[in-house]
Amino acid sequence: MKTLNLPKILTDEEIKELKGKYVNMSHIKYDIIDTDTDCYNEEGELLFKFRKNVFSQELINIAWENYHKLAKASRGRGASAGEIDPNSVYWKKRDLVDTKGFSTKYLVNGKESKMRVNNQVASQPIGYYESTKSLGVDLPCRLTHYTREHLERFKNGFPYIIAVDRSYKELNPEKHKIQLERASQNRDFQIEDTAFSTFTINRNFQTGVHQDAGDFGFGNLSVLERGRYRGGYFVLPQYGIGIDLRESDHLCVDVHQFHGNTHIYETQSDKEYNESLEDIYGDNPKVGTLGLDKRYTRISFVFYLRENILTKCGSPKKYVINMNHDKEKMIHHKGVMKWEAVIGKHIHIDCVKSSKLYCRHNTKDSKIQGIYGCLQSHLGLLKYIVDEKINNICVLEDDSESDFEVPQELINSNHITYIGGWLVNKKMKDIKLPVEEKKHLKEGINELKSSRVLTTRAYYIPKWEHAEGLLNYIKEKKVWKAYDIMMSEYVNHLYYPALSHQILGFKSTIGNITPKLKYEYY
Repeated sequence: MKTLNLPKILTDEEIKELKGKYVNMSHIKYDIIDTDTDCYNEEGELLFKFRKNVFSQELINIAWENYHKLAKASRGRGASAGEIDPNSVYWKKRDLVDTKGFSTKYLVNGKESKMRVNNQVASQPIGYYESTKSLGVDLPCRLTHYTREHLERFKNGFPYIIAVDRSYKELNPEKHKIQLERASQNRDFQIEDTAFSTFTINRNFQTGVHQDAGDFGFGNLSVLERGRYRGGYFVLPQYGIGIDLRESDHLCVDVHQFHGNTHIYETQSDKEYNESLEDIYGDNPKVGTLGLDKRYTRISFVFYLRENILTKCGSPKKYVINMNHDKEKMIHHKGVMKWEAVIGKHIHIDCVKSSKLYCRHNTKDSKIQGIYGCLQSHLGLLKYIVDEKINNICVLEDDSESDFEVPQELINSNHITYIGGWLVNKKMKDIKLPVEEKKHLKEGINELKSSRVLTTRAYYIPKWEHAEGLLNYIKEKKVWKAYDIMMSEYVNHLYYPALSHQILGFKSTIGNITPKLKYEYY
């Protein structure tokens, strides 16, 4: 095994000038690393540890079977996607505007695009992500979209990820310990019991010089291969060192250093061999996604922990159901996610009456539409929670208070719990009678026996599976009632005293009533 101590050959200012540009063999000043090597800078700080033949063929087969098709086209990979070439297959079909290095705008129907985009490359983050804003929309802490679409594959590949984590622990135990402790503080966003929350998967493209942003600790790289190719060396240009990372190898590296890859290429004999391979992807080279005109496959993984998951994803998420025209109500809510409500009066009454919803014959059409809009608003949010696999959720209507902290007892619970609403006797004939059970409520979570909560003012969902249970219960009913009635049949836990009370002064969109007094507790 070799040990290296390398000086910087580029200043910090010089290396920044390379951002988004491609490195080549001239940036490598030492022999290519292709044997077990530890490398440090002049201050003794670890740059990388590289090991050959770490992963067995069995593990490689597991990774290939589950992950080799997960790298899909993206135009949002920043500097890593490399410099924009106006003459490339992808860009020469478009009219570029304001091109700057690795990003550009272009004309859409004669108008300048609003967003800057990067080269289209096959690259996807897989696993968990913290809350972000995308296209003006607040996205919660979540499994990435593509992970949700391929959840079974994601989980089936865990043995490979666990093996990478095990090797990371052996190579860099101090960094691994710190990273694992951080990852373990929020297990909802941890891949198994590893130090990772996420991995990025890339296929067949040369990365431009970049630093990995938003990652905590060291990055851990590995490669899957099919066919023959040359190059693709991992380069730290500030230190003039290049590494030949191939299948079964492991590179544990400080990805906050500027890094990139050299050109990936085929010799004529490589190309002839690769052309004999079955086309397993069906890529259309005319699209111009970089690297997907080749028949060989080079898949690179970067396993890491998202730095902000601990700080952004620990607290419960609050969703406020609100109709777009009711902007005044949202003034009362800070730091929440808005869920756009279905406006019942915009749905034709014949459509509502032909649905599964039952209402008494003398109920006004406007109220029926309001009941239906409320039902569809909550069902839509439940479906979103299930589809996005979101845990730790408060669902609030927009005339309910959102300025409260969720107690740990709720976070640790295993069922949906009301945190606001109207407590009544379970039998409708006794609805106006005093609620005897209220006298016996204890502070914290209570299981209701003879009473129930009406209105869906505020409730807490600890796990997405609980939302799925309520959603399925309602979907399977032959006849629908108002959402709060059906929910009270399924949910029988209440937190006392109420965390969320009604905000006074706003008229109900269903009952057309403006409350003047807060309920004392429920």
